[in-house]
Amino acid sequence: MKVYYEFKIYEFDESMRGYDLLKKLGLNPEEHLIIVDGELYTEDRVIKKDKEVKIVKVTSSG
Repeated sequence: MKVYYEFKIYEFDESMRGYDLLKKLGLNPEEHLIIVDGELYTEDRVIKKDKEVKIVKVTSSG
């Protein structure tokens, strides 16, 4: 899979759950969204290795 995050591209040759992908990248699952081919994925969904993934950091102000 090809993963885009903060102007960087990462490539993985395996399928994995969204949670595992975020952990491999050292990212907190509570602070990031996983977008796969334009669709929002929950962290428990498996992302197949042929997909394009965009990771988006969630920010809030209050």
